[in-house]
Amino acid sequence: MIALFIAPALALQPDEILLVTNKNSPDSQKLAQLYCQLRGVPTTQIAALDVPNSEEMAFSTYEISVVAPLRQFITDHQLKSKIKCLLTFYGVPFRVSDKQNTPAENEELAQLRETIAATTDQLKSAITDLESYASTVNPTFQPSTGQSLSALIVRSQAAIEATTAQIPSMPDAAQRQAAVQRLVKFLEVEGGQAELDRRIGPSQRADPNKTPDQRDVWTRLHDKVEADRAQVADLEDLRWDPAARAKLRQISAADFGLVGALRVQVAQAEYLVTDETGAATDNELALLWWTYYPRHRWLENPLNLKFVGNTPPTLMVMRLDGPDPATVEKMMRTSVEVEKTGLTGIIAIDARGIQPIDDKGNLNNFGEFDETLRHLAFLVRTKTNLKIAFDDQDIVFPPHYAKNVACYCGWYSVSHYIPGCDFNPGAVGYHVASFEMTVLHEPTTEWVRGLLSDGVVATLGAVAEPYLSAFPKPDDFFPLLLTGKLTLAEVYWKTNPMTSWMISFIGDPLYTPYKVHPAFAVEDLPPGLRKALP
Repeated sequence: MIALFIAPALALQPDEILLVTNKNSPDSQKLAQLYCQLRGVPTTQIAALDVPNSEEMAFSTYEISVVAPLRQFITDHQLKSKIKCLLTFYGVPFRVSDKQNTPAENEELAQLRETIAATTDQLKSAITDLESYASTVNPTFQPSTGQSLSALIVRSQAAIEATTAQIPSMPDAAQRQAAVQRLVKFLEVEGGQAELDRRIGPSQRADPNKTPDQRDVWTRLHDKVEADRAQVADLEDLRWDPAARAKLRQISAADFGLVGALRVQVAQAEYLVTDETGAATDNELALLWWTYYPRHRWLENPLNLKFVGNTPPTLMVMRLDGPDPATVEKMMRTSVEVEKTGLTGIIAIDARGIQPIDDKGNLNNFGEFDETLRHLAFLVRTKTNLKIAFDDQDIVFPPHYAKNVACYCGWYSVSHYIPGCDFNPGAVGYHVASFEMTVLHEPTTEWVRGLLSDGVVATLGAVAEPYLSAFPKPDDFFPLLLTGKLTLAEVYWKTNPMTSWMISFIGDPLYTPYKVHPAFAVEDLPPGLRKALP
């Protein structure tokens, strides 16, 4: 029921950005207006949300007061085909808390799990019966044994094809008719009226040997299926509404067969799971146009240059936020000014000396990540003319260790910012550690606030435990940035591994600090990175 699309190529322009503000924060509104002036974003592309003026919001608030009005705003302004990036502003909560079910929702989840088991058993039984029949009419047919929903669908298709292949060679007309009727009955059980319309409807409506009344039966069926699909789409958009969920289950069971019913039941059960469902607002918002999807932990980022597969449309999301509105304004103005002449300064890389393979010959995840920092240092030294400050000891840079820094990446000092770099205007940098953006607007020793306060205009941080695999690999992110071929938003979203998770990126999405003076030649990029460029 949920359509899949291939993500479009990225080529971010000002009119492809929607600014997202909090109507309860005057500073949020003023900063968005200023961004429009600085970057030429149409002022009609500011969506003001009615959300708490706080750093965190409830899961239900996100669903009802963020997702619903943003979808409505974009639809009403006919922007869905244009908007590629959302830009959230100071005042919009940057963290979504874990889902909290009501007692009724917990009961609904328990009932769904029972229903899923029963529906799965029904589907398995129907497929097993068809496989048995297929084996009878086609002795060469060998059923497989997969039990997942996707495997069951493959099994059913194989049985349908095995039976269909034998029908023309059946000597008896009655036998052929019985085989066709059996297949039609199975299709209706498996996929409902929608499956009959898809597989049989076109030929029946076009058959010149049918009477007008006979063809009209199939036309009416098609119209009903299309109307049901439209209603399903509307109901999927109301995933937070228990009544809408119940109605969706009813329609899917009535008109889309066991497979359609099961897909809805599984999707709704996953939606009602509460464990580890919190996220960074911006990372969750990338999936604005997705309907039902699992909220437990994370999903792979479809915009990542290494992603393979089809998904619903996915958006880039960036944030302009900071310790206070004055800092945010300075970040915006500095980004625009520095971009005109180009970012200058050294590259500061703070590795830890951890090897990717330990003494026993086993892979070390921390060492593998540390190796990406050493690889970045190698690339900068051998492929650019930039100066580099590199350390491969376990301790982080001491205060003011590196001067005139343009780009920084290092780790690991959890929630204990150390000002190891003196940054040039327009600097970009991030520190890899677990809890560096749990607080932003109040005094804290976390790295995101520290870096922004010390002049960095673009950085990222985790709003809760993200695990190491959630961070962009430094030897992917910085080489792409240094080419000057991509905006900041494109660099991040082509290298960000996850969505619906804990990392938020703060910075002007259009910022292209090396556009005027590229520091990294495209031909010098590792082969895997070159495909990220237009």
